[in-house]
Amino acid sequence: MQWLQKTRELESNHFDSTVWNDFRFRDDDVIIATYGKAGTTWTQQIVGQILTNGDENVDPGQMSPWLDLRVPPKAVKLQMMEAQTGCRFMKTHLPVDALVFSPRAKYLYIGRDVRDVVWSLYNHHVNANDAWYAARNDTPGPVGRRSNAPPTTS
Repeated sequence: MQWLQKTRELESNHFDSTVWNDFRFRDDDVIIATYGKAGTTWTQQIVGQILTNGDENVDPGQMSPWLDLRVPPKAVKLQMMEAQTGCRFMKTHLPVDALVFSPRAKYLYIGRDVRDVVWSLYNHHVNANDAWYAARNDTPGPVGRRSNAPPTTS
């Protein structure tokens, strides 16, 4: 069987696909792959509760990082993932050609109506605070232009 091959890197002020090049997969890894604002965190919560027998205090942000987000730096994230025990689950928003594929992992792909994604993305950005934009724009190593809050209507 021919496995999917990574054919490009995707780097921006938000993403860094190179983190996957150094990620060491395990047999029980679960990758939650979505376009942004398509139900990723909700899916992480569901997977987290399944893996913890319904623990309602699951914090997907702590248990299940967004591996290709530039914050925190990839060395920190890779060390954190290596230290995790048990079934690991993480999210990505990368397209499949910028993602290292492993036959050892299980992949969940979530889709959402594009109209809902657009409004969710708009609301996400318009409601982000200055600290969010500073983290996105001022973390060392950005590629591309700075992000600014979308214009608001009066």
